[in-house]
Amino acid sequence: MCHLDPDYLPKTVGTLDRFVLNPKADIDGLLLSDGTEIHTPPHLSAQLLKELAPGAKLTVYGVKTRNSDLIVAVAIDAANGKRIVDDGPSPKHEKPGKPTHKSGEHAKSMTHSGLIQRLLHGPKGNTHGALLDDGTVIRFPPHSAERLADLLVIDAPLSVRGYALTTRQGTVVDAKAMGKDTATLIDTPRPPEQHEKKPRKGPHKAHATHH
Repeated sequence: MCHLDPDYLPKTVGTLDRFVLNPKADIDGLLLSDGTEIHTPPHLSAQLLKELAPGAKLTVYGVKTRNSDLIVAVAIDAANGKRIVDDGPSPKHEKPGKPTHKSGEHAKSMTHSGLIQRLLHGPKGNTHGALLDDGTVIRFPPHSAERLADLLVIDAPLSVRGYALTTRQGTVVDAKAMGKDTATLIDTPRPPEQHEKKPRKGPHKAHATHH
């Protein structure tokens, strides 16, 4: 989205209710007081924390996704006049594995339960998380949401087992198992298998025999 001019995009004015955390406890979204959901890329996390706080007024320039009411932010104007623009991430390689916050704190394994207050979405509009009634953010990959859709109902109970990180912005659990209660937990589905293409075998060439 860094190629778009924010001033030519639709704008949404509102009040920040809370930040949304990804499995590494970086900010990758905002919830406004009127319920509007905003997607922000994780590389803007530090800037958002510096310029915004719950209760602050803001103006979001962005585009709405086709599959949900999510708005993907290209730029955000804070109440102090500062503009936060998505210019794309800096080159950085993240190693896969257990989620780790930038402070170096490793996530702790835990089981957590609550009622689903609302569902959370990624930049393509796919469901990839849930906000519980106690403010805990639950995250899971979109393919899990498709296969466990019966669990993801507003006001329904949800229990998860996974890795949790807690910051000043709240607690996030990277769910590895989900169920309506702790007795019915099942592992979150793995991503669809991607079959590697086997190299084509060319015609067999007979080796010449030298005498």
